[in-house]
Amino acid sequence: MTTKTPAPKSNSGWHRLLHPWFVIPVMIVVMLIAAPFMYRSYKLSLISDPGEPFDVEAFISEHTVPDSENAIVPFRNAHALLTTSTVDLDTAIGSDLWDGVSVDEKMQLVIDFVKENEAALIAWEKASRMPDFSEVRPAAIDYNSLLETTQNTREFARLCVIRAWIASENGNDAEAAKWLLCNLRTSRLVELHGCIINRLVGIALHNLSSETIVKWLPLQELSQTELEQFLKEIHAIQQMTPPISDHIKMEYLMVLHSEEILQGEVFPSSTPGAAKAVLPWAFYFQGEPELLCRVYGHCVSNNLRYVDAPKYKRPSRSSHGRDICYLFEKPITESTHPSNLSPEKIELAAESSVLFQLAYYQTGSMLEAVDLETMRQRLLETAIHLEIYRKANVEFPDTLAQVFTSTETLPIDDLEAKGAIFNYVKEGPLHYRLWSVGVDGIDSGGVNLTLDKDAADLGIEMIRNDSLESPEEK
Repeated sequence: MTTKTPAPKSNSGWHRLLHPWFVIPVMIVVMLIAAPFMYRSYKLSLISDPGEPFDVEAFISEHTVPDSENAIVPFRNAHALLTTSTVDLDTAIGSDLWDGVSVDEKMQLVIDFVKENEAALIAWEKASRMPDFSEVRPAAIDYNSLLETTQNTREFARLCVIRAWIASENGNDAEAAKWLLCNLRTSRLVELHGCIINRLVGIALHNLSSETIVKWLPLQELSQTELEQFLKEIHAIQQMTPPISDHIKMEYLMVLHSEEILQGEVFPSSTPGAAKAVLPWAFYFQGEPELLCRVYGHCVSNNLRYVDAPKYKRPSRSSHGRDICYLFEKPITESTHPSNLSPEKIELAAESSVLFQLAYYQTGSMLEAVDLETMRQRLLETAIHLEIYRKANVEFPDTLAQVFTSTETLPIDDLEAKGAIFNYVKEGPLHYRLWSVGVDGIDSGGVNLTLDKDAADLGIEMIRNDSLESPEEK
Protein backbone atom coordinates (compact mmCIF):
# COMPACT_ATOMS: atom_id res chain seq x y z
CA MET A 1 0.00 0.00 0.00
CA THR A 2 1.44 3.27 -1.06
CA THR A 3 1.44 6.17 1.46
CA LYS A 4 0.75 9.55 -0.01
CA THR A 5 2.81 12.48 1.16
CA PRO A 6 0.45 15.29 2.26
CA ALA A 7 0.66 18.46 0.25
CA PRO A 8 2.20 21.37 2.15
CA LYS A 9 -0.35 23.71 3.72
CA SER A 10 -0.54 27.11 2.19
CA ASN A 11 0.10 29.96 4.66
CA SER A 12 -3.02 31.92 5.44
CA GLY A 13 -3.12 35.71 5.19
CA TRP A 14 -3.08 36.09 8.97
CA HIS A 15 -0.08 33.85 9.26
CA ARG A 16 1.85 36.00 6.82
CA LEU A 17 0.80 39.22 8.63
CA LEU A 18 1.96 37.85 11.96
CA HIS A 19 5.30 36.68 10.66
CA PRO A 20 8.18 38.41 12.53
CA TRP A 21 9.67 39.62 9.28
CA PHE A 22 6.53 41.66 8.72
CA VAL A 23 5.42 42.52 12.26
CA ILE A 24 8.71 43.91 13.51
CA PRO A 25 9.15 46.53 10.73
CA VAL A 26 5.48 47.51 11.07
CA MET A 27 5.82 47.91 14.84
CA ILE A 28 8.91 50.04 14.39
CA VAL A 29 7.12 52.31 11.91
CA VAL A 30 4.07 52.61 14.19
CA MET A 31 6.27 53.46 17.16
CA LEU A 32 8.16 56.06 15.15
CA ILE A 33 4.87 57.68 14.16
CA ALA A 34 3.40 57.48 17.64
CA ALA A 35 6.49 58.67 19.53
CA PRO A 36 6.15 62.39 18.68
CA PHE A 37 2.48 62.35 19.66
CA MET A 38 3.31 60.53 22.88
CA TYR A 39 6.01 63.13 23.58
CA ARG A 40 3.52 65.92 23.00
CA SER A 41 1.08 64.25 25.41
CA TYR A 42 3.84 63.98 27.99
CA LYS A 43 4.79 67.67 27.68
CA LEU A 44 1.16 68.79 28.05
CA SER A 45 0.68 66.40 30.99
CA LEU A 46 3.17 68.54 32.94
CA ILE A 47 0.57 71.26 33.41
CA SER A 48 -3.22 71.38 33.24
CA ASP A 49 -5.22 73.75 31.08
CA PRO A 50 -6.26 76.62 33.40
CA GLY A 51 -8.68 78.16 30.93
CA GLU A 52 -8.85 81.94 30.78
CA PRO A 53 -7.31 83.41 33.96
CA PHE A 54 -9.77 86.32 33.70
CA ASP A 55 -12.68 87.42 31.53
CA VAL A 56 -10.71 88.36 28.42
CA GLU A 57 -13.67 89.63 26.41
CA ALA A 58 -14.86 91.91 29.23
CA PHE A 59 -11.32 93.21 29.79
CA ILE A 60 -10.89 94.08 26.11
CA SER A 61 -14.22 95.88 26.09
CA GLU A 62 -13.41 97.81 29.27
CA HIS A 63 -10.01 98.92 27.98
CA THR A 64 -11.03 99.97 24.49
CA VAL A 65 -10.96 103.79 24.64
CA PRO A 66 -13.33 105.94 22.52
CA ASP A 67 -11.47 108.29 20.18
CA SER A 68 -13.25 111.29 21.72
CA GLU A 69 -11.60 110.59 25.10
CA ASN A 70 -8.20 109.44 23.87
CA ALA A 71 -5.23 111.81 24.31
CA ILE A 72 -3.17 109.96 21.70
CA VAL A 73 -3.95 112.29 18.77
CA PRO A 74 -3.60 115.56 20.77
CA PHE A 75 -0.25 114.29 22.11
CA ARG A 76 0.93 113.49 18.58
CA ASN A 77 -0.20 116.87 17.32
CA ALA A 78 1.69 118.61 20.13
CA HIS A 79 4.82 116.62 19.31
CA ALA A 80 4.51 117.60 15.64
CA LEU A 81 4.75 121.28 16.70
CA LEU A 82 8.10 120.69 18.38
CA THR A 83 11.07 122.08 16.46
CA THR A 84 14.20 120.00 15.97
CA SER A 85 16.61 120.41 18.86
CA THR A 86 20.30 121.08 18.24
CA VAL A 87 21.23 120.23 21.84
CA ASP A 88 20.95 117.14 23.98
CA LEU A 89 17.80 117.39 26.14
CA ASP A 90 19.04 115.01 28.82
CA THR A 91 17.45 114.77 32.25
CA ALA A 92 20.55 116.12 34.00
CA ILE A 93 20.05 119.65 32.67
CA GLY A 94 16.67 120.09 34.32
CA SER A 95 17.97 118.53 37.54
CA ASP A 96 21.03 120.81 37.55
CA LEU A 97 18.89 123.90 37.06
CA TRP A 98 16.74 123.01 40.06
CA ASP A 99 19.89 122.28 42.08
CA GLY A 100 21.04 125.85 41.51
CA VAL A 101 23.94 125.04 39.19
CA SER A 102 25.17 128.11 37.31
CA VAL A 103 23.70 128.28 33.82
CA ASP A 104 26.36 127.47 31.21
CA GLU A 105 26.18 127.82 27.45
CA LYS A 106 24.60 124.39 26.89
CA MET A 107 21.97 124.99 29.57
CA GLN A 108 21.12 128.36 28.05
CA LEU A 109 20.61 126.76 24.64
CA VAL A 110 18.16 124.30 26.22
CA ILE A 111 16.33 127.10 28.06
CA ASP A 112 16.05 129.03 24.79
CA PHE A 113 14.77 125.90 23.03
CA VAL A 114 12.04 125.49 25.65
CA LYS A 115 10.99 129.13 25.27
CA GLU A 116 10.89 128.77 21.47
CA ASN A 117 8.54 125.80 21.78
CA GLU A 118 5.95 127.39 24.04
CA ALA A 119 3.16 126.59 21.55
CA ALA A 120 4.05 122.88 21.56
CA LEU A 121 4.22 122.83 25.36
CA ILE A 122 0.85 124.56 25.70
CA ALA A 123 -0.67 122.00 23.33
CA TRP A 124 0.96 119.20 25.35
CA GLU A 125 -0.33 120.54 28.67
CA LYS A 126 -3.82 120.76 27.19
CA ALA A 127 -3.58 117.19 25.89
CA SER A 128 -2.54 115.98 29.36
CA ARG A 129 -5.98 117.05 30.61
CA MET A 130 -7.74 114.55 28.35
CA PRO A 131 -9.60 111.87 30.33
CA ASP A 132 -7.92 108.81 28.83
CA PHE A 133 -5.02 107.45 26.78
CA SER A 134 -4.48 104.32 24.71
CA GLU A 135 -1.87 103.86 22.02
CA VAL A 136 -2.64 100.22 21.11
CA ARG A 137 -6.05 98.61 21.37
CA PRO A 138 -5.98 95.51 23.61
CA ALA A 139 -7.63 93.38 20.91
CA ALA A 140 -4.60 93.93 18.64
CA ILE A 141 -1.63 94.31 20.99
CA ASP A 142 1.39 92.10 20.33
CA TYR A 143 5.19 92.24 20.55
CA ASN A 144 5.37 94.31 17.35
CA SER A 145 3.04 97.02 18.66
CA LEU A 146 4.72 100.41 18.41
CA LEU A 147 4.62 102.74 21.42
CA GLU A 148 6.22 105.77 19.80
CA THR A 149 3.96 108.36 21.42
CA THR A 150 4.35 106.75 24.84
CA GLN A 151 8.13 106.97 24.48
CA ASN A 152 7.91 110.60 23.26
CA THR A 153 6.38 111.59 26.59
CA ARG A 154 9.86 111.36 28.12
CA GLU A 155 11.11 114.18 25.90
CA PHE A 156 8.20 116.47 26.78
CA ALA A 157 8.56 115.63 30.48
CA ARG A 158 12.12 116.97 30.42
CA LEU A 159 10.91 120.13 28.69
CA CYS A 160 8.15 120.61 31.30
CA VAL A 161 10.71 120.35 34.12
CA ILE A 162 12.69 123.21 32.57
CA ARG A 163 9.52 125.18 31.81
CA ALA A 164 8.53 124.89 35.48
CA TRP A 165 11.99 126.11 36.51
CA ILE A 166 11.68 129.16 34.24
CA ALA A 167 8.32 130.01 35.84
CA SER A 168 9.72 129.54 39.35
CA GLU A 169 12.76 131.71 38.56
CA ASN A 170 10.36 134.44 37.44
CA GLY A 171 8.52 134.21 40.76
CA ASN A 172 5.43 132.59 39.25
CA ASP A 173 4.98 129.48 41.39
CA ALA A 174 1.38 128.99 40.25
CA GLU A 175 2.69 128.65 36.68
CA ALA A 176 5.44 126.30 37.85
CA ALA A 177 2.84 124.15 39.61
CA LYS A 178 0.87 123.89 36.36
CA TRP A 179 3.81 122.30 34.52
CA LEU A 180 4.68 120.01 37.39
CA LEU A 181 1.08 118.76 37.48
CA CYS A 182 1.18 118.32 33.69
CA ASN A 183 4.04 115.85 34.10
CA LEU A 184 2.25 113.94 36.85
CA ARG A 185 -0.94 113.68 34.77
CA THR A 186 1.04 112.46 31.77
CA SER A 187 2.75 109.82 33.91
CA ARG A 188 -0.67 108.44 34.89
CA LEU A 189 -2.17 108.66 31.39
CA VAL A 190 0.52 106.58 29.70
CA GLU A 191 0.00 103.79 32.25
CA LEU A 192 -3.67 103.39 31.40
CA HIS A 193 -4.68 100.45 29.16
CA GLY A 194 -1.06 99.50 28.53
CA CYS A 195 1.39 96.67 29.13
CA ILE A 196 4.42 96.53 31.40
CA ILE A 197 6.42 98.86 29.12
CA ASN A 198 3.71 101.52 29.52
CA ARG A 199 3.90 101.16 33.29
CA LEU A 200 7.67 101.50 33.32
CA VAL A 201 7.53 104.65 31.17
CA GLY A 202 4.89 106.10 33.48
CA ILE A 203 7.07 105.29 36.49
CA ALA A 204 10.05 107.04 34.89
CA LEU A 205 7.92 110.16 34.31
CA HIS A 206 6.58 109.98 37.86
CA ASN A 207 10.10 109.70 39.29
CA LEU A 208 11.19 112.79 37.37
CA SER A 209 8.08 114.68 38.46
CA SER A 210 8.28 113.76 42.15
CA GLU A 211 11.99 114.60 42.36
CA THR A 212 11.33 117.99 40.76
CA ILE A 213 8.42 118.81 43.07
CA VAL A 214 10.56 117.97 46.11
CA LYS A 215 13.20 120.44 44.86
CA TRP A 216 10.52 123.06 44.21
CA LEU A 217 8.81 122.76 47.61
CA PRO A 218 11.44 124.62 49.70
CA LEU A 219 11.56 127.38 47.06
CA GLN A 220 7.86 127.97 46.34
CA GLU A 221 5.90 130.80 47.90
CA LEU A 222 2.35 129.69 47.20
CA SER A 223 -0.28 130.62 49.75
CA GLN A 224 -1.61 127.93 52.05
CA THR A 225 -4.85 127.82 50.04
CA GLU A 226 -2.96 127.46 46.75
CA LEU A 227 -0.80 124.66 48.14
CA GLU A 228 -3.88 122.86 49.50
CA GLN A 229 -5.39 123.03 46.01
CA PHE A 230 -2.11 121.71 44.55
CA LEU A 231 -2.27 118.72 46.92
CA LYS A 232 -5.92 118.14 46.03
CA GLU A 233 -5.00 117.96 42.35
CA ILE A 234 -2.15 115.55 43.09
CA HIS A 235 -4.59 113.29 44.93
CA ALA A 236 -6.99 113.39 41.97
CA ILE A 237 -4.19 112.57 39.52
CA GLN A 238 -3.03 109.65 41.65
CA GLN A 239 -6.53 108.18 41.51
CA MET A 240 -5.91 107.64 37.78
CA THR A 241 -3.20 105.05 38.53
CA PRO A 242 -4.30 101.64 37.23
CA PRO A 243 -3.89 98.49 39.35
CA ILE A 244 -0.85 96.34 38.62
CA SER A 245 -3.19 93.51 37.63
CA ASP A 246 -4.29 95.48 34.55
CA HIS A 247 -0.76 95.36 33.12
CA ILE A 248 -0.41 91.65 33.82
CA LYS A 249 -3.68 91.02 31.99
CA MET A 250 -2.49 93.15 29.07
CA GLU A 251 0.75 91.15 28.93
CA TYR A 252 -1.34 87.97 28.74
CA LEU A 253 -3.19 89.34 25.71
CA MET A 254 0.10 90.37 24.16
CA VAL A 255 1.44 86.82 24.47
CA LEU A 256 -1.73 85.30 23.01
CA HIS A 257 -1.35 87.56 19.97
CA SER A 258 2.41 86.94 19.59
CA GLU A 259 2.70 83.17 19.07
CA GLU A 260 4.01 83.52 15.51
CA ILE A 261 6.41 86.30 16.55
CA LEU A 262 7.87 84.09 19.29
CA GLN A 263 8.21 81.17 16.88
CA GLY A 264 9.99 83.52 14.47
CA GLU A 265 12.63 84.19 17.11
CA VAL A 266 13.60 80.52 16.97
CA PHE A 267 13.58 80.39 13.16
CA PRO A 268 14.36 83.93 11.87
CA SER A 269 13.47 85.15 8.38
CA SER A 270 16.87 84.02 7.06
CA THR A 271 16.02 80.38 7.82
CA PRO A 272 15.81 78.19 4.65
CA GLY A 273 12.32 77.37 3.42
CA ALA A 274 12.59 73.67 4.20
CA ALA A 275 13.33 74.38 7.86
CA LYS A 276 10.45 76.83 8.03
CA ALA A 277 8.09 74.12 6.77
CA VAL A 278 9.22 71.83 9.57
CA LEU A 279 8.93 74.50 12.30
CA PRO A 280 5.17 74.26 12.97
CA TRP A 281 5.44 70.47 13.36
CA ALA A 282 8.51 70.75 15.58
CA PHE A 283 6.67 73.10 17.91
CA TYR A 284 3.51 71.03 17.77
CA PHE A 285 5.25 67.89 18.99
CA GLN A 286 6.81 69.92 21.83
CA GLY A 287 3.32 70.84 22.97
CA GLU A 288 3.60 74.41 21.68
CA PRO A 289 1.99 76.88 21.56
CA GLU A 290 -0.55 75.25 23.90
CA LEU A 291 2.15 74.67 26.52
CA LEU A 292 3.05 78.37 26.40
CA CYS A 293 -0.58 79.39 26.94
CA ARG A 294 -1.07 76.95 29.82
CA VAL A 295 2.08 78.06 31.66
CA TYR A 296 1.36 81.73 31.09
CA GLY A 297 -2.25 81.27 32.21
CA HIS A 298 -1.16 79.67 35.49
CA CYS A 299 1.44 82.40 36.06
CA VAL A 300 -1.18 85.09 35.52
CA SER A 301 -3.67 83.34 37.82
CA ASN A 302 -1.04 83.13 40.56
CA ASN A 303 0.02 86.76 40.13
CA LEU A 304 -3.51 88.18 39.98
CA ARG A 305 -4.33 86.77 43.41
CA TYR A 306 -1.69 88.92 45.13
CA VAL A 307 -0.07 91.70 43.07
CA ASP A 308 -2.55 94.47 43.90
CA ALA A 309 -1.94 94.11 47.65
CA PRO A 310 0.71 96.32 49.35
CA LYS A 311 4.11 94.67 49.41
CA TYR A 312 4.01 93.88 53.13
CA LYS A 313 0.69 92.03 52.66
CA ARG A 314 1.81 89.85 49.75
CA PRO A 315 2.88 86.26 50.49
CA SER A 316 6.50 85.23 50.11
CA ARG A 317 7.99 84.62 46.70
CA SER A 318 8.56 81.11 45.41
CA SER A 319 12.19 80.00 45.51
CA HIS A 320 11.71 77.04 43.19
CA GLY A 321 13.57 76.62 39.92
CA ARG A 322 15.17 79.52 38.05
CA ASP A 323 12.37 81.88 39.10
CA ILE A 324 11.39 82.72 35.51
CA CYS A 325 7.72 82.97 36.46
CA TYR A 326 7.82 85.37 39.46
CA LEU A 327 5.31 83.35 41.48
CA PHE A 328 3.96 83.63 45.01
CA GLU A 329 3.71 80.81 47.52
CA LYS A 330 0.20 80.11 48.76
CA PRO A 331 -0.18 81.34 52.36
CA ILE A 332 -0.77 78.49 54.83
CA THR A 333 -4.09 80.03 55.86
CA GLU A 334 -5.40 80.33 52.31
CA SER A 335 -7.33 77.73 50.36
CA THR A 336 -7.37 77.91 46.57
CA HIS A 337 -9.13 76.00 43.84
CA PRO A 338 -7.43 72.69 42.87
CA SER A 339 -6.87 74.08 39.37
CA ASN A 340 -4.43 76.61 40.85
CA LEU A 341 -1.17 74.71 40.67
CA SER A 342 1.76 75.08 43.04
CA PRO A 343 4.71 77.27 42.00
CA GLU A 344 6.86 74.12 41.75
CA LYS A 345 4.64 72.53 39.09
CA ILE A 346 4.30 75.78 37.16
CA GLU A 347 8.06 76.37 37.18
CA LEU A 348 8.74 72.80 36.04
CA ALA A 349 6.42 73.20 33.07
CA ALA A 350 7.79 76.68 32.31
CA GLU A 351 11.32 75.33 32.08
CA SER A 352 10.16 72.81 29.47
CA SER A 353 8.42 75.43 27.29
CA VAL A 354 10.64 76.85 24.58
CA LEU A 355 8.24 79.68 23.78
CA PHE A 356 7.60 80.69 27.40
CA GLN A 357 11.30 81.25 27.94
CA LEU A 358 11.29 83.59 24.94
CA ALA A 359 8.21 85.45 26.13
CA TYR A 360 8.56 88.97 27.51
CA TYR A 361 7.80 88.44 31.18
CA GLN A 362 9.29 90.87 33.70
CA THR A 363 6.65 91.02 36.40
CA GLY A 364 9.29 90.97 39.13
CA SER A 365 11.13 94.11 38.03
CA MET A 366 7.83 95.89 37.39
CA LEU A 367 6.54 95.10 40.88
CA GLU A 368 9.68 96.47 42.49
CA ALA A 369 9.43 99.64 40.39
CA VAL A 370 5.73 100.05 41.24
CA ASP A 371 6.39 99.59 44.96
CA LEU A 372 9.05 102.31 44.82
CA GLU A 373 6.74 104.60 42.84
CA THR A 374 4.01 104.13 45.46
CA MET A 375 6.41 105.12 48.21
CA ARG A 376 7.69 108.15 46.28
CA GLN A 377 4.12 109.30 45.80
CA ARG A 378 3.31 108.82 49.48
CA LEU A 379 6.49 110.60 50.57
CA LEU A 380 5.67 113.45 48.19
CA GLU A 381 2.12 113.83 49.49
CA THR A 382 3.40 113.72 53.07
CA ALA A 383 5.98 116.42 52.30
CA ILE A 384 3.25 118.67 50.89
CA HIS A 385 1.11 118.04 53.98
CA LEU A 386 4.08 119.07 56.12
CA GLU A 387 4.59 122.22 54.05
CA ILE A 388 0.91 123.15 54.41
CA TYR A 389 1.27 122.68 58.18
CA ARG A 390 4.34 124.93 58.16
CA LYS A 391 2.50 127.66 56.28
CA ALA A 392 -0.21 127.59 58.96
CA ASN A 393 2.11 127.23 61.97
CA VAL A 394 5.38 128.89 60.85
CA GLU A 395 7.45 125.75 61.50
CA PHE A 396 7.26 122.03 60.74
CA PRO A 397 5.43 119.73 63.22
CA ASP A 398 7.16 117.73 65.94
CA THR A 399 5.47 114.50 64.82
CA LEU A 400 3.44 113.25 61.87
CA ALA A 401 0.47 112.77 64.22
CA GLN A 402 0.14 116.57 64.41
CA VAL A 403 -0.52 116.63 60.67
CA PHE A 404 -2.49 113.41 60.23
CA THR A 405 -5.21 113.51 62.86
CA SER A 406 -6.11 109.80 62.83
CA THR A 407 -4.11 106.59 62.62
CA GLU A 408 -5.95 105.62 59.42
CA THR A 409 -4.45 108.53 57.52
CA LEU A 410 -0.88 108.23 58.79
CA PRO A 411 1.40 107.40 55.82
CA ILE A 412 2.29 103.69 55.75
CA ASP A 413 5.66 102.38 54.61
CA ASP A 414 4.76 99.44 52.36
CA LEU A 415 8.44 98.44 52.14
CA GLU A 416 8.69 97.82 55.88
CA ALA A 417 7.99 94.18 56.78
CA LYS A 418 4.87 94.94 58.84
CA GLY A 419 3.76 98.16 57.15
CA ALA A 420 5.01 100.65 59.77
CA ILE A 421 4.53 104.43 59.67
CA PHE A 422 7.13 106.51 57.80
CA ASN A 423 10.09 107.62 59.87
CA TYR A 424 10.03 111.34 60.63
CA VAL A 425 12.57 113.42 62.54
CA LYS A 426 12.29 117.18 63.06
CA GLU A 427 15.82 118.61 63.01
CA GLY A 428 14.78 122.23 63.46
CA PRO A 429 11.85 124.62 62.95
CA LEU A 430 12.40 124.55 59.17
CA HIS A 431 14.27 121.26 58.79
CA TYR A 432 13.10 117.64 58.84
CA ARG A 433 13.94 114.16 57.54
CA LEU A 434 11.22 111.81 56.28
CA TRP A 435 11.94 108.30 55.01
CA SER A 436 10.92 104.79 54.07
CA VAL A 437 13.20 101.82 54.76
CA GLY A 438 13.72 101.40 51.00
CA VAL A 439 14.07 98.33 48.79
CA ASP A 440 16.12 96.27 51.24
CA GLY A 441 13.53 96.74 54.01
CA ILE A 442 16.25 97.81 56.48
CA ASP A 443 16.10 101.13 58.32
CA SER A 444 19.54 102.72 57.86
CA GLY A 445 18.73 105.76 59.95
CA GLY A 446 17.62 108.13 57.21
CA VAL A 447 21.13 109.22 56.15
CA ASN A 448 21.74 110.83 52.72
CA LEU A 449 18.06 110.69 51.81
CA THR A 450 17.02 110.72 48.15
CA LEU A 451 14.19 109.33 46.04
CA ASP A 452 16.66 107.23 44.06
CA LYS A 453 15.90 103.50 43.92
CA ASP A 454 19.40 102.65 45.11
CA ALA A 455 19.19 104.86 48.21
CA ALA A 456 19.83 103.06 51.51
CA ASP A 457 16.64 104.70 52.77
CA LEU A 458 14.15 106.23 50.35
CA GLY A 459 13.20 109.67 51.60
CA ILE A 460 13.28 113.45 51.74
CA GLU A 461 15.38 115.86 53.75
CA MET A 462 13.61 119.21 53.67
CA ILE A 463 15.35 122.45 54.64
CA ARG A 464 13.32 125.62 54.24
CA ASN A 465 15.37 128.82 54.01
CA ASP A 466 14.12 131.57 56.34
CA SER A 467 14.84 134.20 53.72
CA LEU A 468 12.32 132.59 51.38
CA GLU A 469 9.39 133.10 53.71
CA SER A 470 6.92 135.81 52.77
CA PRO A 471 6.14 138.58 55.29
CA GLU A 472 2.72 137.10 56.01
CA GLU A 473 4.32 133.71 56.82
CA LYS A 474 6.70 135.36 59.24
